[in-house]
Amino acid sequence: MRSRVIEAYKELWPLISIDQQHKKLPALLADRLPELRSIGIERVSVLNRDGEATEEELLIVVSMLDDHNISVRLAAAKLLPEINLPNLPEQVVSSLKVENNDEVASYEILFFKDKPYADAIEPVLARLDSPLVQVASNTLISLLKNAPYSEVNYAIWKQKIKNAKKNQNEPTLLTLEGILGSDQEREALSTLLKSESEPTRSAVANGFATVGFWEPLVLYKDDPIIAQFLIAGLQNKADLEAFKTLLSLRSTINVSAWDSAVLSILKSLDTRSFLLADDILSTAGETDLRVNVLMKVWELSENRSLSARIAIAKRTVPLLNEKGRSDEALRLLEAYGDGFVDEELFSLQFKTAILASSWDSAANVRQKPQPWINEWETIKLSDPAAASVIRQQIVQRFEQELTQSQRETLGLEQTSVVTEETTSEQEIIP
Repeated sequence: MRSRVIEAYKELWPLISIDQQHKKLPALLADRLPELRSIGIERVSVLNRDGEATEEELLIVVSMLDDHNISVRLAAAKLLPEINLPNLPEQVVSSLKVENNDEVASYEILFFKDKPYADAIEPVLARLDSPLVQVASNTLISLLKNAPYSEVNYAIWKQKIKNAKKNQNEPTLLTLEGILGSDQEREALSTLLKSESEPTRSAVANGFATVGFWEPLVLYKDDPIIAQFLIAGLQNKADLEAFKTLLSLRSTINVSAWDSAVLSILKSLDTRSFLLADDILSTAGETDLRVNVLMKVWELSENRSLSARIAIAKRTVPLLNEKGRSDEALRLLEAYGDGFVDEELFSLQFKTAILASSWDSAANVRQKPQPWINEWETIKLSDPAAASVIRQQIVQRFEQELTQSQRETLGLEQTSVVTEETTSEQEIIP
């Protein structure tokens, strides 16, 4: 009879309307039969994936991490990655501390791998000396990346890892030692980078890379196992020395991986270091990479000071102009609005607007004819067609303001009138 009831629920529940399911779910989740409580969790899971689950239903599911039945707790734990509720990490920590079933505990631990939470470190550490050592140590790597440094805590955590190593042959414990150790302890650990065991080399290199301790890894850059961690270590260190080292390794690293690592490091540098790095790229003739990097850094520069942003703009705009991307350069400059007073940048914005044929933008920056004439004189030999359009704009916009000297420079008659025919010709010039 019990089996028939359960099968009936499995078959008929999906046929009930969403509104009716919401009404009946609290009772189903509280049913005395654990199989029906598990079915209730499965139905909440389906509703949640469709964006239909209510907060009340999700809260009930989370509370079932403390259910007396293992299968119910397991069903609730499996749903954790799909739940987004305030205070959820605290509730999972509380359940993990008292959970006596390894399978349920493993799902609770895995929850913190993708959602690091500092208070989970201790209960996860407690699982190192258990069959869950692998899932616990892998999750701890993620947790420790975001853990605030504390000499006392680190000492305690390192001791727990050393104790676990006495009973557990798990390479990931070496990764944790690499993360938590002092530089001196890491130097001692670095001898394992030449181990014949691939998992051992990988584990130690991973620990070093996680905290940006890349120097020992350079010695083994020809080892494909360690090379991938060397790149990650340089990215995680993300200082000027790491950038210089990465630059020297360009010929030995996959192009896409190298470009990605360079971008990652340069985006993390303070402005002074970033500009020094840009000088290095300029000297190396890396124009395309410079443009890419400068644009990426510009997009993420909201938190930099105005002077820093201006300095970056002064590097970026000329390169974009050289690449025929003046429209992009002008948008970059106009993003400032009226937020800067910098004569060099004003001149750069004017030149960029001219190159982009954005005449009104150019006129907003320079309201007098002389800067226009200067620009016309600069390009009239190298690009006569463009110079002709600029000259027409000068005549059209400043006819009544031109001095005799300026008129002579432009080769205008004593009196000059912009005819409808001239205006029409201007409009069709690309």
